[in-house]
Amino acid sequence: MSEISKSLNQAIFKSVLGKYSLYVFQLVSLAVLSRIYTPDMFGVLAAVTVMILFFQLLATSGLGPAIVHCDTITPSQRDGIFSSTAIIGIVGALLFMFMTPSLIKWLELSDIPYISIVLAFNIFFSALSMFPLASLQKDTEFLLIARAEIFAELSSFLVALSLYYLGFGILGLISKLLVVPIVRFFLYFYFSKSSELGRPWFGAELIAIKRLFGVAKYQLAFNVLNFFSRNLDTILITKYFGASAVGIYEKSYQVMRYPLQLFTFAITPALQPILTKHKHNPELVMGEFYRVAFKLVMLGTFVALVLFWAADDVVLILFGPQWHGTAAILQILSITIPLQMVLSSTGGVFQAFGSTKEMFYCGLFSSVTNISAIVLGVVSGDLLYLCLLLTCSFLMNFIQCIFVLHRYVFKLLPIRQVFLLLSLIIFSYLNLLFKDTEVVENLEYSKAFINSAIVSVSAISLVSTIYFIISKFDLFEIKSFKKDLQ
Repeated sequence: MSEISKSLNQAIFKSVLGKYSLYVFQLVSLAVLSRIYTPDMFGVLAAVTVMILFFQLLATSGLGPAIVHCDTITPSQRDGIFSSTAIIGIVGALLFMFMTPSLIKWLELSDIPYISIVLAFNIFFSALSMFPLASLQKDTEFLLIARAEIFAELSSFLVALSLYYLGFGILGLISKLLVVPIVRFFLYFYFSKSSELGRPWFGAELIAIKRLFGVAKYQLAFNVLNFFSRNLDTILITKYFGASAVGIYEKSYQVMRYPLQLFTFAITPALQPILTKHKHNPELVMGEFYRVAFKLVMLGTFVALVLFWAADDVVLILFGPQWHGTAAILQILSITIPLQMVLSSTGGVFQAFGSTKEMFYCGLFSSVTNISAIVLGVVSGDLLYLCLLLTCSFLMNFIQCIFVLHRYVFKLLPIRQVFLLLSLIIFSYLNLLFKDTEVVENLEYSKAFINSAIVSVSAISLVSTIYFIISKFDLFEIKSFKKDLQ
């Protein structure tokens, strides 16, 4: 095994272990809260979360990956950058407080007490967390990051539960958006003392942040485009379908995203700091990318089969019978899991090469396709049709992104691997040929567990057979490529 493979495996192991611990707790927390809060309440939370995510995105400005990409940062530069993020956080918080009432009114959401103050603090502490978090990511200290996130999630869960039983209603759910970023910041800040960059403090060299903008400006532009392409559906569904409909839609999307979080989102943070060290050897990096990508697509295919064929059973087990309406949507969205697993991992590769400009172009293309699909779906008035259109746009985005990655970053084209990857992804889309018009509601937990187990065993058998056939012919083997695309 090569040195890069060993380093990458170690980083991935720590990231996966940390993320898995966090997601197991989040899943338990979500299962409890879903049984005491209604779909309408979760719909309000989903709409508010989209609003806050945009301001968080502007506050962090894509600086985190830029810090990881930098070879050296002096203590004075570190403190200057930290001070700049604090200023950005304050400006973002004040701007959000000013705009919140108009946004709430436009979305036709019920008046939520203290919402402006709660979310303003969220933006400020999210911005303040950017540097200490990036310093831990740079050192691949993913277990420390997970420890901070788990404690923050536990704190927010206990607060939400307490406020519910004290009669505060929706404010209990909204409180999660306040507690998590505050607790997370103080723990990131504490742990960053042992990092290579050290614990940041307020400094006068504010101009230091300018050196990050070369990478960060395209990262920020990509994040903004990606935000609108991935969240416009929530905004428009809230506006034209109502809070209850967006609650059901978001819950379906959340279940679909859990496998992405369990696998891709745990692996992606480990890719950039390791691959950055080998950015001058694109052929080597490409080989490592495909080594990870093939494993992701096989895992994604297994999860997609389970969620498609046991959608209603999974929803019942996780959230209870009141969320039955999410099953039909989950079936459609689940087929994109293998695709999104691979697509999400490409971000670490773009960032490792400093190719945020190319990543921005991919984001621009995906924004056009996703937004077009969302608008057409909203105009149709059919939530399921909107989901189908999104699955088509995701496939188009994947093909375009892989082309850009090979054309402008690797500048090498492994035809066999690209074709195999695309074939495995399209395999999941074939599930749609067997979709029923309605999902039969199941209210028996014992039956749900049995059905899920049967589907899981069948899916494992099928995926294992496919994997065996492909590996038998050495199709996974990444060999030297000499086809230059320049």
